[in-house]
Amino acid sequence: MYGYPLMSDAPATPDATAAPAAHRALYRKFRAQRFGELIGQDPIVGTLRRAITGDRLAHAYLFVGPRGTGKTSTARILAKAINCTNLGADGEPCDACSACVSIREGRAMDVIEIDAASHGLVEDARDLVMRALTAPSELRRRVYIIDEVHMLSTHAFNALLKLIEEPPDHVVFILATTDTHKVPPTIISRTQRHDFRRLAEPTIVGKLTRICEAEGSTADEAALALIARLADGGMRDAESLLDQVLAFAPERVTAEDVREAVGLADDASVAELVDAYVAGDMAGALERVAGLADAGRDVAQVASQAEAEARRRLLSSAGDPAMAGRLAPILRTLAEAAGAGAREGRARLMLELLAVEGATARRTEPASESVAGPESAAPRIDGRADPVADREPSPKAAAPRASAPASPGPAAQHLDGTAPEPPRAGAPAALPSEVAELRGRWAEVVERASPVIKPLLKECRPVARDGARLTLAFPEGRDFMRSRIAQRSSAIESLLSEMFGGPFAIECVASNLELEPLTVAEAIGDNPEDPEAQALLEGVLKITGGELVDAPEVR
Repeated sequence: MYGYPLMSDAPATPDATAAPAAHRALYRKFRAQRFGELIGQDPIVGTLRRAITGDRLAHAYLFVGPRGTGKTSTARILAKAINCTNLGADGEPCDACSACVSIREGRAMDVIEIDAASHGLVEDARDLVMRALTAPSELRRRVYIIDEVHMLSTHAFNALLKLIEEPPDHVVFILATTDTHKVPPTIISRTQRHDFRRLAEPTIVGKLTRICEAEGSTADEAALALIARLADGGMRDAESLLDQVLAFAPERVTAEDVREAVGLADDASVAELVDAYVAGDMAGALERVAGLADAGRDVAQVASQAEAEARRRLLSSAGDPAMAGRLAPILRTLAEAAGAGAREGRARLMLELLAVEGATARRTEPASESVAGPESAAPRIDGRADPVADREPSPKAAAPRASAPASPGPAAQHLDGTAPEPPRAGAPAALPSEVAELRGRWAEVVERASPVIKPLLKECRPVARDGARLTLAFPEGRDFMRSRIAQRSSAIESLLSEMFGGPFAIECVASNLELEPLTVAEAIGDNPEDPEAQALLEGVLKITGGELVDAPEVR
């Protein structure tokens, strides 16, 4: 593995004849160089100090934690402490001896930092093994810092396994990763693991204040608090944001400067957007999303801000179950828009769909509360509550059903002319009307589908609809079909919109669903008089909510 010495983060020796030094990123300029300068990781620092003073250093360390929490900085400081010739009594490297200076300036050939993302092949690992067997050239011990170690290939891990377990006495490995679940357990068990935590906002604000003072700038406390909140516990992210904001407002930084530089919406606009979602005000929500986008705000950031606001309201609505019930699906969609939606560039679309879905849900709420009651239980798919099945159809859709005669008409009779039995206690509840219509016409959907998606649609059935969101269920054990249909979601949504009107956004779930035949011909088979075929036909009609309108034609 072709390692390279550490790059220097220390300022070069000033030269009066040289051109002014180029600006360096704040996170590099103010990187911690001693244990005492590390913030927010006191348990790890204390453990490493005592290991150094007590001569209990491990042969391999694994540093795990979110990005920007000090893993690489700690690894470099530990490399200094291992090789420092003037080590303090508390395990603090002096940062002044030749070994410390060479490590800080990136000249130490025996402290090698490796980027596993670009040096993760088995050939690189074998090269590292061969180099590790040679004695250090300058320092007391050779230190290998492997950053993003989870990016190593399986063969590379296997090649390093024995060396990491029993390296030569002059070698220490320090592995750093943000995704520990991708590191093989065989590697983890051979290292001493330290978990780095996200930094608290006051801790981040304190260091940002010191940086502003050193840079000759002033910043409002509210501005620094906003930066700390946006950094989500990462000191490097906070320093990068401060660097960006100082370029926008070099003398004095306010909270408004932070919002302008980063593309954030003001708190009042975010609160109004969440109010519109909660109230089911589709026009108001769409207008606010469009207004924020037109004003140049980052829609992904707006989604993240709205997620935080909705979460705050949800946590404070413990005494109001109705409000909590309205906020939960809103928060779920906002979190998706701020996460996967932001990565895929669909954050704005998801915010707009949420406005439409919220308005649809609010229109059906009164019927749900008056007919079903607060204690009615919703059907479940894989243990999750169905967001649509706990609502009754709208009054407009329920009116024909209420005026229908109590006795079954000729069209609802069995093939032998007898009337169907009344539903028994404990029988499954009928599907909501909007899903029943889709279910009843699913054979037509399959027939009109392209040859690419037709086989996929035959293997699923619609089970729930919440506004534009349609849930398709697959029988358990067919996950490969779910993944394939998810890849064709745009074509399926276009087909459904063409047939039924309005927008559709499909999601796939696995359930104990049994695929009923799509057509009467499939249900009856070759022998219409077969009792089993008759029973199957009755099940199809009951599940789909359909009717046998012309029995002679079926024969």
